[in-house]
Amino acid sequence: MVDSASGRVALFSIHPRFADAILRGEKRVEFRRRAPSSVSHVIVYATAPVQRIVGWFRVDSVEAEPPSILWQRFGEIGGIGAEEFARYYATCEVGSALRVAEVSRLERPVMIEAVGAGVTPPQSFRYVAWEDFEALRGEGGCAAS
Repeated sequence: MVDSASGRVALFSIHPRFADAILRGEKRVEFRRRAPSSVSHVIVYATAPVQRIVGWFRVDSVEAEPPSILWQRFGEIGGIGAEEFARYYATCEVGSALRVAEVSRLERPVMIEAVGAGVTPPQSFRYVAWEDFEALRGEGGCAAS
């Protein structure tokens, strides 16, 4: 069982190609313009056309740096090309990198309502109650990556 004292759970909207790369273990850093605070786990919601929760990962650490430093440190494991990275951070002085650890993929992706009635896909992220995360972990089976 996950210990809620170890941090918060966030639900991230992630493009399907990046969500899949995270769950395959190829993308080991999730870049964000703004990162949630004190987050220990991220639930991965794959955006259209998937529109399902596909898994989650434990956050090893969150690094906040100017984008040029993030690219130097994490570009090779970030699963994104240099030009796309530069466009993403074009208006940012500081960005965040969440280091991915202990990835779990749902064998059967679930609707977003699995983490709470009335929950809608967030623009970037939203926090999720530990109880809802624990319920999700019991849904659909999972396969560790």
